[in-house]
Amino acid sequence: MKNIIISIIIVNYRVKDELFKCIESIYKSRPRINFEVLVVDNDEDKTIENVLRNKFKEVVYIKSEKNVGFGAGNNLGAREARGEYLFFLNPDTKLLPETLDNLSRFIKNKKNVGAVSPLLLDGNNKPSYVQGSQFVTPLRAIVGLSIINKILPSNIISRKFFLKDWNRKDSFKADVVPGTAFLINKEIFEKIGGFDEKYFLFFEEADLAKKIKKLNLDNYIVPDARVVHLGGVSTRQRIDINKIYKNSQFYYFKKWYGLSWAIIINLVTSIGKYEITLFSILILALFLRTFRLNETMSFIGDQGWFYLSARDMLLTGQIPLVGIASSHPWLHQGAFWTYALSVGLWLSKFNPLAGAYVSISIDLLAILAIYNLGSVLNSKRLGVIAAALYATSPLIIQNARMPYHTSPIPLFTILSIYFLYKWIAGNKYFFPLLVLMLGVLYNLELATASFGIVVMTLLSYGLFRRQKWALCIFNRKILFLSFLAFMGSILPMLIYDLFHGFPQTLGFLAWIGYKLLVLLGYPPINPIAPVSIGVMFSFFERNYTQLIYPFNASLALLIFATSNTYLLIKLRKMERNVIVLVILNLLLIGGVFIAKTPSDAYLPMLFPGLILVIALFFNWGFESKKIRDIIIPLFFLIILFNCFYMGYKIYVKDNDSFTKRLNAVRYIAEKSRGKEYNLIGRGTGSQFESFTMNYKYLLWYFYDSVPSEKPANLKIYLEEKDGNILIRKND
Repeated sequence: MKNIIISIIIVNYRVKDELFKCIESIYKSRPRINFEVLVVDNDEDKTIENVLRNKFKEVVYIKSEKNVGFGAGNNLGAREARGEYLFFLNPDTKLLPETLDNLSRFIKNKKNVGAVSPLLLDGNNKPSYVQGSQFVTPLRAIVGLSIINKILPSNIISRKFFLKDWNRKDSFKADVVPGTAFLINKEIFEKIGGFDEKYFLFFEEADLAKKIKKLNLDNYIVPDARVVHLGGVSTRQRIDINKIYKNSQFYYFKKWYGLSWAIIINLVTSIGKYEITLFSILILALFLRTFRLNETMSFIGDQGWFYLSARDMLLTGQIPLVGIASSHPWLHQGAFWTYALSVGLWLSKFNPLAGAYVSISIDLLAILAIYNLGSVLNSKRLGVIAAALYATSPLIIQNARMPYHTSPIPLFTILSIYFLYKWIAGNKYFFPLLVLMLGVLYNLELATASFGIVVMTLLSYGLFRRQKWALCIFNRKILFLSFLAFMGSILPMLIYDLFHGFPQTLGFLAWIGYKLLVLLGYPPINPIAPVSIGVMFSFFERNYTQLIYPFNASLALLIFATSNTYLLIKLRKMERNVIVLVILNLLLIGGVFIAKTPSDAYLPMLFPGLILVIALFFNWGFESKKIRDIIIPLFFLIILFNCFYMGYKIYVKDNDSFTKRLNAVRYIAEKSRGKEYNLIGRGTGSQFESFTMNYKYLLWYFYDSVPSEKPANLKIYLEEKDGNILIRKND
């Protein structure tokens, strides 16, 4: 048996063609020293063994049970290696003549050597940009591995870190040599414990260099030895490569510098062009949502109901179990908005503007959520496009500026879509989270129960087709967690039902059944003039225009038609993200039309799905060379004009609606002059109990004036008409 000097270890992962070319290059380089080649097969589908054995009979084939990662795979090969030295080589490389001989000569003749690496060449046989580095310290990572290096690539820290000033001609001492190809004495490799297998991929060579340095050994790059490196062939096979990189980076800094540095560096290096763009979008969104808020905030009677409910909860400690009555007085909305509102009122000492800041804060979270959802469904660019459209949509901005129980609906709809997507993707633990979101949405607005119909439709389809993602929820743990999530989310309503004859649960189910019967032709109990399909189309057109581009309904509807046509074309490829959006939008929009209820309460749950469909279209337009010159300007014009529209609307058209109400309550307080009085509504809307509740809250907060619930001699009548507030008193 010949004495092996160098064991060449190659880890394969889905690069069969490159691997065979790499092995051919080793034999063609004709090393004068004795060597062996060991291939560790990390591929999930073991397809190379027979071909490898037939084509390269001398190569040692090592099968890993699964893809154990780069470091662990190399360790497998090292344990089987017979050579005095180990040469770790990526499969997407080509070994040039004399490389092994020159490396082995250098490592034998040089004292105190740890690892030596050849000069890496690109596909044009020119020295690659990166040829090793200094040790990866927190400062070097913050500058060299972040967007700072992209903005200022010639900064002195990055230049030194990436060894940019090395002439590439003379042997060079480097803290860290490339993991692509390097030679190390097997005895030293075993002494330092080999590769740390907690790294799946990336940072293994930086970790190894740290361990070599502890032995007071030096690493070198030897230009007389050369290897062509194609780069990134294996990594392109994985869609989770960025996550793998961040996990390895976090582990490296936690191991060598502590948890605090690991967190800081991961945060800093996560900031790229998309994150900076997102930050700019959030700043713009905050401005559009808070501009002149103290003068123009919407504050209607139904909002006043929640304010009084939240105030009484804070002052008395009695927690409300339901919210305001719906259009059917025996059914109430949930109390979740009261709870959220109470936090803002408590922090602000009951300032009425606090409610708007609560709803705006929730909407800013929705922008972050839709960015993340877009990134998961497709890419960060889609996430940014969706966030920009959402942040500048006039209809969404108006919803956010109105502190009302419908304001948080978009955020929880986005979370529901995300959990729905992850569940269908095969993660069963997202199903209980989806159920939780459905319960939260139901508490915010009863009309969002239609989202539950979407989920049930998808589940029924999945069960019918025996899909794994549908069948996996019939697991004791998942069913138990789903039950807890649902019961927990509707617990206040259930407690209310226990003491009131179950109007919320049984009553709501009876109402759903009644609506279904009417749709099937059963005559309604209280017949009213039916809402025509034409009215529903007009309702949808008006609000969709406000959602996308209020300056021109034709352009807005053209974008709607084009976006959905593109989505249907994509549906032919059966992409999971497209299927989810198509079904979601079809069922939700179809449900609104079938219900024939042109109510604004239905709109917020439609916002995310519609925005994502349009964002997918624009994202495709950004990629397409044929229409890029049209789509990119159109996108930015829509963003710009929507911002201009909202600025004009807030500054001119809203006409100080909140200021008018403040003036009205000041007038009422002056006229009552501390006397007991009744505040009585008149005109359109005054038939509802909540009509004057907004004024009652403002009177209490600003003037400590509370209208009497008992008949009083002084009666103050209040009417809202043509944008004006009319007040008269009757002594």
